[in-house]
Amino acid sequence: MANPLYGQNKFDGTVDNTTGSIVHFAPTADGTHIADAESIVLAAADSGNKYFVNISTYTCSVRLPSCASSNGYEVSFYLDITSDGETSKDLDIFTDATTEFIIGACVAGGVVYDSAADNDLLRIDTSAGTAGAGDRVSLICDGLHWYVAEANTLTGSAFVSGTATRA
Repeated sequence: MANPLYGQNKFDGTVDNTTGSIVHFAPTADGTHIADAESIVLAAADSGNKYFVNISTYTCSVRLPSCASSNGYEVSFYLDITSDGETSKDLDIFTDATTEFIIGACVAGGVVYDSAADNDLLRIDTSAGTAGAGDRVSLICDGLHWYVAEANTLTGSAFVSGTATRA
């Protein structure tokens, strides 16, 4: 992206490919709702990242950072191509605290699912339907809660929300 008037816009140098990174993640065991080696535990520096997650063998869990320190934080998760056709492993995304919620509409196979205002866990549940490569969830934080900016799966009934079991 370029500005046709030289020197008029100092924003141009920061527009393309400068926010976040592309991160590939494949857990080596089923992730749980705790900060372990099989989970993605996000920090402030991860804002803007896009995660391509492999759930072909193991469930992946993602712990979001504290809302209080994440005002304006955006992050996206995609099931990668190796996850295509998976029917028993899931992607679990949960908040840092039970008082922080994931709120908003998700589209599963063309059907709208509403993540209720008292849930701290959002799951792409492959037992409800086969995972598709590119199934995705993007979130944004307002400093109090997380909001679904976009969520879409190929298969209906794929989204499940509830309360994470933190152990």
